[in-house]
Amino acid sequence: MSDDPKPSTPSFPSNLMQVPLSGGASKLFNVGRGNYVGLGLFALLAFVASQSFFTVDPAERAMVRQFGQVTSATPFGPGLHFRIPFITSVDRAQVSLTNLHIPVFSVNTIDNQKIDLDINVSYLTPESAVYHLLYEVGRSGNSDIRENVIPVVQDRISRIFSVKNTNTISELREGIQAETTNAVRTALKDLFKIDLQSLQIAKIIYSQAFIASNERSVMAKNEAIAEENRVKVAEFQAKQKVTTAEGEAQQARAKASGDADALRLRAQAEKEAAQLQGQGSAARYRSEIEGAGGFENYISVLNAQARLRWDGVAPRFMLGGDKGAPNFLMSLPDTDPRPATAPAAAPRR
Repeated sequence: MSDDPKPSTPSFPSNLMQVPLSGGASKLFNVGRGNYVGLGLFALLAFVASQSFFTVDPAERAMVRQFGQVTSATPFGPGLHFRIPFITSVDRAQVSLTNLHIPVFSVNTIDNQKIDLDINVSYLTPESAVYHLLYEVGRSGNSDIRENVIPVVQDRISRIFSVKNTNTISELREGIQAETTNAVRTALKDLFKIDLQSLQIAKIIYSQAFIASNERSVMAKNEAIAEENRVKVAEFQAKQKVTTAEGEAQQARAKASGDADALRLRAQAEKEAAQLQGQGSAARYRSEIEGAGGFENYISVLNAQARLRWDGVAPRFMLGGDKGAPNFLMSLPDTDPRPATAPAAAPRR
């Protein structure tokens, strides 16, 4: 058996930092601890640097507060800017065109009708209004600018619609739009110093009761117009008949007048023809009498001609009168010497 004692198992203390290390191990540990400290310092410096600078977008303007006091005299424009870290805060305001939808809200008209309105507005924030909007309207910052604009827009529009008659809103919509735009523009400029660019009344929603009443009114109006048109048609037809009758009467009068004129002209023509014929006959008789050597000789000539043309039948008329007195036409009795036709003999039985 060996007399050398058995080697004992080494025991490790609970606190490792208290374990004595050789020279090389001690140097390695010190180097690692220095790296951690350097990394920590670098991270701290990076964080401080990140808190010392801020950027502003082209659509924004910014202002800086330090312990509640505004330290920037004018708004910061787009770019990179320095600030004291940890004790300052940056407030931003949008200066580009802002489109704001006003939630649908109800208004009452002068005739006690409720309508719902859907409104959109667009506005610009000038740089001169940034401080006012960030620190003189609502809470500090840009968080509640929209919430302040919405009720103002609703109020000004409600005032205008409250004096309008519901039946005339559609007819006067263009004028109402211009009126509301002017009212909202003035209010936004006075209260918030922002410039309204446009206001659109997207929808005007009428109540169902008003729509039903309006439909009945339109139907009644259409029926009245239709009845009026029927009356006008009947009046036109009556006038047309009167015009036709007057035309026919005028035509009849014209025809009668024409016929009368024609009769007068024909009678006049016949009269003139008779006169001319009589004048011609008188002239012919005068010439014959003169050619016969006087009236008595002309009578003798006529008697001679009559005897030559006599067919054995007694004359029916003759001239009578004494010598030197006016002659006249005298009717003679019927003395036809010719025997009458014998009646036909009766047939024998």
